[in-house]
Amino acid sequence: MYKEIDELIEAIVNDEIFKQYQINEKLLQSDQIIPLLRKHQMIQDDYMKMKAYETYVCIDETKQQLKDVKDEISHNPHIQAYYKSYYQLNELLEKITHIVFDGINEDIYTNQWKWG
Repeated sequence: MYKEIDELIEAIVNDEIFKQYQINEKLLQSDQIIPLLRKHQMIQDDYMKMKAYETYVCIDETKQQLKDVKDEISHNPHIQAYYKSYYQLNELLEKITHIVFDGINEDIYTNQWKWG
């Protein structure tokens, strides 16, 4: 059984979808993206601190800055490519999960967990 698992892992790692995901993930470490993400985090931190006191201070400017940087992030081609490859990889892994667990137990539902 471990041999089959190792072969499955190797097949996933060698799949073009996984390779593209890795390439796009590395692009997020670029000199263009890291400052943008740091800027977002800094503004978001400021916004969250100010939000607790919004009855006393105006947070509109910070809220607009946060919106602007979120728009910049969402329109960045490297970030868009990363998310596209991330969702494709998740789809691949979901298909693999269904294949692996299909027919093992009808009580196992791998798409969405139900409690109760």
